[in-house]
Amino acid sequence: MRVRDLERMLAEHGVGAAKVDAITRRLRDRGRLPIGGRGPNAPHIGPAEASAILLAVAGSSKGAEADLRLEKLEGLGCISAANNGVSLGEAVCELLRDPGGLTGLREVRVARTRTAATILFRDGKADEYARRRPQGESERFYVEGVLPAALLRKIAAALTEAPTAPARSEELG
Repeated sequence: MRVRDLERMLAEHGVGAAKVDAITRRLRDRGRLPIGGRGPNAPHIGPAEASAILLAVAGSSKGAEADLRLEKLEGLGCISAANNGVSLGEAVCELLRDPGGLTGLREVRVARTRTAATILFRDGKADEYARRRPQGESERFYVEGVLPAALLRKIAAALTEAPTAPARSEELG
């Protein structure tokens, strides 16, 4: 999968194309995404890069702030369960590595107006990620970006597909 493929997939599922483009540009400028050729020669991305894009999309209201929000979000630790010190970024990356393993997932909710996220499972389990337990935030208004399991399954499946080599000119002739 290439970054442009993920951008198209997100746009097809309701994310504004301009926002996704702004986010990937910011992440590329920060060295978070590969820089290389264009079109069929563009570099492929893996679960780590896709995870960064997804957290930036879900966790930011504007593309211009996505890289800063990603920095705040991806290193968050799980405060609700013993998960061996896995950060939010690592947890989302692991979800994207195995499309079959996403059957128990309901959604990933990433707060946009506070530094927190929750991974919700179909069995009612919830892994909460934050710096610390929020004090008095249960009554405050906040906004979340939601990554539904169906979308994550599509992205994970696309990431596991073998990359196709660009067609060479002598093969086309």
